[in-house]
Amino acid sequence: MAKRQTTKLSNQIIVRMDDQTKEAFMNKVQSEGKTASELIMGWIRSYIAEERQEAPDLTTMHAELQNLKQQVAVIQNELLGKTAA
Repeated sequence: MAKRQTTKLSNQIIVRMDDQTKEAFMNKVQSEGKTASELIMGWIRSYIAEERQEAPDLTTMHAELQNLKQQVAVIQNELLGKTAA
């Protein structure tokens, strides 16, 4: 049988919720054979492991959009010139 982690856990996060939500959560957790702590710690570890997404550089995006607009205009002009000929 695998040995459980023996690190002493002494910190807590308090979450306030209504009785109905807590009861529904605890019933579901228990029916799945898990503990609330195991499930919540899994969520926390998953959240910590996520790569942080930086906000997009709007100045660069704007410049790229303007460049694309110019390219489309050139292509449109070329096509119109060919269809007129």
